[in-house]
Amino acid sequence: AQCVGAIVAAAILSGITSSLPGNSLGRNDLADGVNSGQGLGIEIIGTLQLVLCVLATTDRRRRDLGGSAPLAIGLSVALGHLLAIDYTGCGINPARSFGSAVITHNFSNHWIFWVGPFIGGALAVLIYDFFLAPRSSDFTTPVKVWTSGQERG
Repeated sequence: AQCVGAIVAAAILSGITSSLPGNSLGRNDLADGVNSGQGLGIEIIGTLQLVLCVLATTDRRRRDLGGSAPLAIGLSVALGHLLAIDYTGCGINPARSFGSAVITHNFSNHWIFWVGPFIGGALAVLIYDFFLAPRSSDFTTPVKVWTSGQERG
């Protein structure tokens, strides 16, 4: 659904802004001087910090939560954009990157904007579940949960 929405949004934007020269419709790409490895790393880090923020601010097991989760998540998105936009356009959402790539028919380096967020999200979950907020003090319990899908207690 997000991919379809992104394509529709990019198509609408294309219609509205078609007279602008060099209009990329917000398509993500690597800036001059940024290689694919660097771009991938930037997308991994941007997504990792966002997913860690979401996990930490919405974890119902935590009793120390205060403040506003939506505000914290919004600030995390802003931080990701401030750090990454000059280098990759700050994808951190494969669906958003996909919509403008489809409408502009330009998929150069597009794999970065799928692989980076998936790796960053997976790393964030592992870091959160194993180190920041483990469900057990025994390291083998999270491993059993991850491998079997069930927690034995």
